[in-house]
Amino acid sequence: MNGNFQDIVAIKELLKKYPKGLSITEISSALHLHRNTSAKYLDMLKLKGDIDRKEIGAAKNYSLVRRMPVSTLLHFCLHPAIVLDGRSEVVMVNAEALSLLACPLDVIYGAGVKDIPLALFKDPEVGTRCHDAVQGVRSRAEVQTFVGGKRLHLTVHYLPVVFDTGRDGCALVLVDETACRQAAEERDLCRKRYLALIADQTEFVAHIRPDMTLSSVNEALCAHLGRGRDQLAGFRFLSLFSPDDREGIRRGISSLSPAAPAFTTDVRTVGQDGSVCWERWTFRGIFGEDGTLLECHALGRDITEMKNDKDRLKRYHENLEALIRERTQEMQQANMALVTVIREKEELEQELLFTQFAFDNASDSIILFDEAGRVYKANKTAGELLGYTAEEFQGISVIEINPSISKAQWDRMQAGASPGVKERTRSTHKRKDGRIIEVEVSRTFVAFGERMYFCSIAREVLPER
Repeated sequence: MNGNFQDIVAIKELLKKYPKGLSITEISSALHLHRNTSAKYLDMLKLKGDIDRKEIGAAKNYSLVRRMPVSTLLHFCLHPAIVLDGRSEVVMVNAEALSLLACPLDVIYGAGVKDIPLALFKDPEVGTRCHDAVQGVRSRAEVQTFVGGKRLHLTVHYLPVVFDTGRDGCALVLVDETACRQAAEERDLCRKRYLALIADQTEFVAHIRPDMTLSSVNEALCAHLGRGRDQLAGFRFLSLFSPDDREGIRRGISSLSPAAPAFTTDVRTVGQDGSVCWERWTFRGIFGEDGTLLECHALGRDITEMKNDKDRLKRYHENLEALIRERTQEMQQANMALVTVIREKEELEQELLFTQFAFDNASDSIILFDEAGRVYKANKTAGELLGYTAEEFQGISVIEINPSISKAQWDRMQAGASPGVKERTRSTHKRKDGRIIEVEVSRTFVAFGERMYFCSIAREVLPER
């Protein structure tokens, strides 16, 4: 018995080396087995569905194939399945298929696949795929059809199978994707409804990532801050508030959990005109199945008038000295907050000015390209090296500057972009006057916000004297 098992394994290993198949004579010769013994083992493997047999005239060619036994398929398959014999006639149907197709067994059983009275099987491609599956070629197709007036989205798998008698066949496994498609459509509809809901809201709406950066904002918040969506994408949310309130908001968001998903707080801000304002923000966590905070939905509104009304009502019951002291203290706090905000803005502006100065006056040519390959930004050195003005750079592409890069090569570079990976090489640049110069290039991809840029730092290689 051990010898028989080893011979069977040897036959399968041999057929792995010859995908096109071998005859009995070639197998028995290669393994030094008697022809009748080889034929017996091949018949056993054929019945198990491990190999396929094709008759070419009087010769029989055997090859390794992955066929699933019909009994195994019907036992473990949870989806609707229809089994066809070598003549593409229905010989087996499970209950799930009858239920899905809303068709009685006597209509389907024994019929050719093209004769089944359903629109799904009228496509000529179905017959072709069934024939290929009988020959051992597995395939899959996504189709839309109507059954009983109901629109179905199906993924049809054409599987090569083998019957217990050793004969070949194919099975059509129908995976109903209708519910999944409908769920995706409902999700998209809910997203559109949500966007339509927040579009005209006067309250401020923001979505905050776990790292406290903004992922999306509505128009009301953009107008309130005097900034566009692109400017606020990736912006740190806490920087919108005074230093005294930042830590409280950070602690509140960190404390959110499925058991306590929301908290509300009032914060003091400085308006664009320098006035002190009050805002009420409600933060609600959005959690994953494991309780991890995925995002935070923040809803804010200006409550300055309400605060002022409460303050006025309180002041009416206090004497003039207390009122003056309170007003003085508020003004001092407001001035301190305003000075802090102004100082931070000045520091940021100085850093931006210095960065821009260093960028423009760098000794090397620096060019940033966007994902489409167009020049996003170039420093003065790049303009001097290539002969372009800042305005002319806006219509230039990477292919025009570096003629050694083709459109297909640029697409491959974008597809394999890895931020932070630097590359030094020699290349060529084309000046505005058409002259080609040789340059040393240091290039890398950089990610900022949700965008990817290609940074090229080049220096002309002067000829040796």
